[in-house]
Amino acid sequence: MNLRIVDFLGKKKTVTAVFLVILIVLGAIFWSLRQQKTSQTLEHLSDQLSLALDNQLDKERETALRFALILGKNTALGAALENNDEDLGFKILSEVMESIKTHTNVLIRSQIITSDYIIFTRSWDSSYAGMPLEYFRPDLLYFQNHRKPRSEIEVGRKLGVKATVPIYNKAKMLGFVEVLSFFEPTKEYFDRLGIDLYILMDKRFYDTAVFMQENPSIGKKYILANSKYTQKDIKDLNGIDYQALKDAHAVSHKGKYFFYEPMKNGEGEIIGAFVFSLTQKQISNYAHSEQEDISFLIPLSRDQIYDTMAKESLGNAIFQTKYDKELLYMKDIVPPEDRDLYLEEARERLNAYSKEELIGIMLNYKVSKKVQGEIR
Repeated sequence: MNLRIVDFLGKKKTVTAVFLVILIVLGAIFWSLRQQKTSQTLEHLSDQLSLALDNQLDKERETALRFALILGKNTALGAALENNDEDLGFKILSEVMESIKTHTNVLIRSQIITSDYIIFTRSWDSSYAGMPLEYFRPDLLYFQNHRKPRSEIEVGRKLGVKATVPIYNKAKMLGFVEVLSFFEPTKEYFDRLGIDLYILMDKRFYDTAVFMQENPSIGKKYILANSKYTQKDIKDLNGIDYQALKDAHAVSHKGKYFFYEPMKNGEGEIIGAFVFSLTQKQISNYAHSEQEDISFLIPLSRDQIYDTMAKESLGNAIFQTKYDKELLYMKDIVPPEDRDLYLEEARERLNAYSKEELIGIMLNYKVSKKVQGEIR
């Protein structure tokens, strides 16, 4: 009888052990599948955030460039600059900006800079006239060898998008007209989605960006460029391992996921970072959604997705300058009232290309219209 009990207990232990092993294996498989699903979700989401960010930054650059090009053709403004009439320059510029705000409800910041890099006037403040900028704006040296405008993220006394158009009287450079934007449209876009976007500038520009020297430091490498933030934002950002974030593009920290995108200036140099923050709940909702539409979380329209993909395809064409590529891309978004000015500028640029170069550009442009896959 005792032997039977011992035998029964032994078999029971064996069954229990086997059952526990099965549970452990199933648990490991379930955990592995869950981790894989999370990894795929984060990778897909990172791609969408990157696409949406590029789309919004392109819009911000193009809007600034469009206004700067129009201002650059203002003969009265050019005459005031040539005659060194700062009061008249401020009057003309501020009136134009006020008219834009009245009719479009868009606030535009614009400034005129002399050919020797001194502030001539600003639309929002006349007190900085006469201030030298050469130390703060090394990007302006680009125009020593180039005549064409550009619109890029640059570090000046403050980090932002700067659309710069040189002003000429025949062959003589009079100066520059600039339209400035500080990521407000891009930040507002992600705010509407419930996604926090943090704009971080590399600390090595501390001496240059004098208007940001009172901004919070983030870790050992960055300065926060956001105009609005909370102490919790600062605490969260300071708790991130930025090397791990750069390597993985997404990390988890205290119930949130953070995503990384490098920030580059007009020369392609990394000057900071864009960091997105989403809650665990947002990630879980996204992971469990059965929708695979690319616009599920980032609600880009069909046209916006096409425009971004088309512009990336245009990068395959060979352009003499980045401005020429931007100019060709803008052909479908130029408003009717600016059409004649745009066509005049485009003709001037296209005349600088050989027949073979034009064929190469057009072949790449046609290819860019084929968007693979179904966008529902």
